[in-house]
Amino acid sequence: MNPARALLVDDDPTILEVVGTLLSRHGHEVVGTGSGLRAAQCLRSEHFDLAVVDLMLPDLSGLELARQAVAKPDTVVVVLSGSTSVETALQAMKMGIYDYVPKPFRTEELEHTLLRAIEKSQLNQENKRLREQIQGQTSGPQMVGRSAAWENLQTLLRRVAPSPSTVLITGPSGTGKELAARAIHQWSPRAHGPFVPIHCGAIPETLLEDELFGHVRGAYTDARTDRPGRFQQAEGGTLFLDEIGTMPLSLQVKLLRVIQEREFTPLGSTRTVKADFRLLAATNEDLGALVAQRRFREDLYYRLNVIPIQLQPLKEHPDDIPVLVAHFIRKFARELGLPLKQVEPAALQALEAYGWPGNVRELENAVERAMALGSDPERLLLQDLPASVAGVVPSVAFPSLPQHRDLGRFLEDLERHLILEALQGTGWNKSESARRLGMRRTTLLHRLRALGIPLDPLHETPVSHEVP
Repeated sequence: MNPARALLVDDDPTILEVVGTLLSRHGHEVVGTGSGLRAAQCLRSEHFDLAVVDLMLPDLSGLELARQAVAKPDTVVVVLSGSTSVETALQAMKMGIYDYVPKPFRTEELEHTLLRAIEKSQLNQENKRLREQIQGQTSGPQMVGRSAAWENLQTLLRRVAPSPSTVLITGPSGTGKELAARAIHQWSPRAHGPFVPIHCGAIPETLLEDELFGHVRGAYTDARTDRPGRFQQAEGGTLFLDEIGTMPLSLQVKLLRVIQEREFTPLGSTRTVKADFRLLAATNEDLGALVAQRRFREDLYYRLNVIPIQLQPLKEHPDDIPVLVAHFIRKFARELGLPLKQVEPAALQALEAYGWPGNVRELENAVERAMALGSDPERLLLQDLPASVAGVVPSVAFPSLPQHRDLGRFLEDLERHLILEALQGTGWNKSESARRLGMRRTTLLHRLRALGIPLDPLHETPVSHEVP
């Protein structure tokens, strides 16, 4: 969930403080006021992802303010009220608010409701952006790369997209599994429908069933209104279950039934609801191993693994690193209001040499840090990178030319030394050595012959020349 802006309207200072703290501790910005008129002015001039409105305000009807907030296309509205009037609650719900929370409320439940409301607002905005992309005939989500692995992935995603079949996306954390899922959705016939993601491992087991299936009023003590789950929210679109391997076994049985029967029953209801969505799932775990350990149902595994897509760690396609770095520089220059920067060779060498255990996500974080904290307005320097990345390339101490030494011979010995160092460091792999040296493979082969370095170290042991 990204940081959001929330408008909080209540004439009780204690409520303002309590609810403001609930949202602020999750990194959200809160604008609080006890005046309905002031809140209406804020709604006209500013953007808010969430509006939390008390119905009993001294200077403006809370229902009228809620109506104005609902009219804002990207604002989700939650109403607070000490009134127990069923008629008032119905008026608010018919107006299109997200939820109605009676006072007094339990802090934990209100917090959960507000975070869900923010998530819905951001989901609506993301789907709106995707629809605008489609209408603008854009080619899809920005999946950046140039390697053969990247090209093959793009081809596979486009081939998979038109099919209604379930897709299981696997790969280490940070490799872009959700981005791949979004690409499948956008290139599919369901692109005009919603894309609804849910991170199965981020929601407590006790709440996950409610998140997926939703509930009807009276399903449990505090279920005061009907609430649709993710299955219903994904109607006509795509449901993306991230980290499916963390789903409890008890829920796996129920998910299997939804996949097989294409219907489900909300909590507390006796009525089944038809399910019209395409299912995409992702995991960074080996589901086959989880099946063997009886931590994942075998029948569900085969239902999910209809079309498997495996994403590779970044270290397996390092050719994409320069392109990704350039992409992230453009992104953060725009977001941070900074000029575009050129990457100095030493910094790029370090970025390419590092193993990236956190994959593309770690690379993105490293570039963001370098852009935000960099000391040079025009260049991204080695010293701007995290120590774990910058430490891959040692600082270079250039040797001085000895007195009475021929410069041409000195440079030739230095070149020979550096080429041999690269070859020995790669197990004599010519292509990898050329990449590390920043030259074409054909150029490296030409220099090997010119410097008298054997192409095959097994036939002749080269003599390493010391650089004075």
